[in-house]
Amino acid sequence: MSQTLENSMPNAASETSSEISQAPDNGIKSPARRHFMALGTALGGAAFAGALFSPARADLVAAVGKIFYLDPIVLNFALELEELESDFFSRVTTSSGFGALDERQQNIFYTIASQDKAHFEKISSIRDLRGDTGARRNQASSLGRPKFFRYGPLGNKDEVLGAALDLKENALFAYHGAVGLIKDASLLSVAASIAGVEGRHVSALRESMGLDPVPAPFEGALEAQVSGRKLARYGFVGGASK
Repeated sequence: MSQTLENSMPNAASETSSEISQAPDNGIKSPARRHFMALGTALGGAAFAGALFSPARADLVAAVGKIFYLDPIVLNFALELEELESDFFSRVTTSSGFGALDERQQNIFYTIASQDKAHFEKISSIRDLRGDTGARRNQASSLGRPKFFRYGPLGNKDEVLGAALDLKENALFAYHGAVGLIKDASLLSVAASIAGVEGRHVSALRESMGLDPVPAPFEGALEAQVSGRKLARYGFVGGASK
């Protein structure tokens, strides 16, 4: 229905689970690897991190990561992640596929949109109070939404639900993957609280699709570099400066 929403993007509802199941340690690498990839992404993106990686250099950067304060980087990453989620669940209501959802499913989307907006506002206020350097701020479109987020075809029920579940699973796993990078206990508490709600969003979506709402005893986790690459198809840049 909307050209803004329905740019080409593969429907990857099942991609996340399959890739995570194939990843060593369920997507979680060693602490040295996590610190390196997060720092590499912050300094220059996935290409930088991938080009420089070697065991010796990873250990060196991990040691430097213990000195550098990475919380501002995590905040910017989380802020853009919540902006992406809020944008999707607000704008998807204008798609033709949304009208094919039943009333309960539509109400789930409305609830998620409201809660993701609250998450974005909370993280934004924390960053402002801390005086951290802001990430890229984007020009609003004529509809008052960021131009750079893009979504695939949303012309039917399956496409809408598949895109929503893919986005939510990646967001949840990204929060879990960031735990090892956060040093501020108060920030960690907020991140854990948001991750809990993200998990309930995933369960609600899965249940509404006729899937097992809790398919595994442990939830997945993805390091920042991996989740950033997965979310790049939506226009996500991981909080990096333009």
